Amino acid sequence: MKYTISLLVISCIAAISTVLFSNVSQAADEVPLSDSHKQRIVANCTSAKASLQRLHRSDASLRVKRGQLYEFISTKLMARLNSRLALNRLDAAELVAAAAQYERTLGIFRETYRVYEEQLAAVLRMDCAKQPEAFYYRVISTQSKRQVVGAITVELERYITEYYQAFERFSQDYPTAAKGVTQ
Repeated sequence: MKYTISLLVISCIAAISTVLFSNVSQAADEVPLSDSHKQRIVANCTSAKASLQRLHRSDASLRVKRGQLYEFISTKLMARLNSRLALNRLDAAELVAAAAQYERTLGIFRETYRVYEEQLAAVLRMDCAKQPEAFYYRVISTQSKRQVVGAITVELERYITEYYQAFERFSQDYPTAAKGVTQ
């Protein structure tokens, strides 16, 4: 009995790994799955959906936390500093440009996450026991959308770094302006 449960857990992990980490690029490239592959999906349907449900919950929590942080950086830090510098008629063009690029990317992050979340929710509504092939390819598509969200997160962090570096250069050019910010 223990051997059967262990075998089931291992096969479940293998099936989930196959489903989540396969490198199928486009829906147009979909190749019919072998009967044995479909059978593995059906056999591991419940555990695969449970794993996807956990991923959905953790991603939602992470999205809220990250989203709030990104919004805070945009509205409370970048926008306020840029407007303050503009009111004081200081040349902060580099900071404004970095903040604008960050804001555009933040909009893209919101939209790509929305698309990813909708697709993951659709996968969770599917009956993988009745539609193993459609389930498989929908998971592959969802995984690629998740990777896009991840890439955009990296981009946002890069723009945060660029903004910080622009601020460092600005503070060297305007030491009295920076003095008021650091004290």
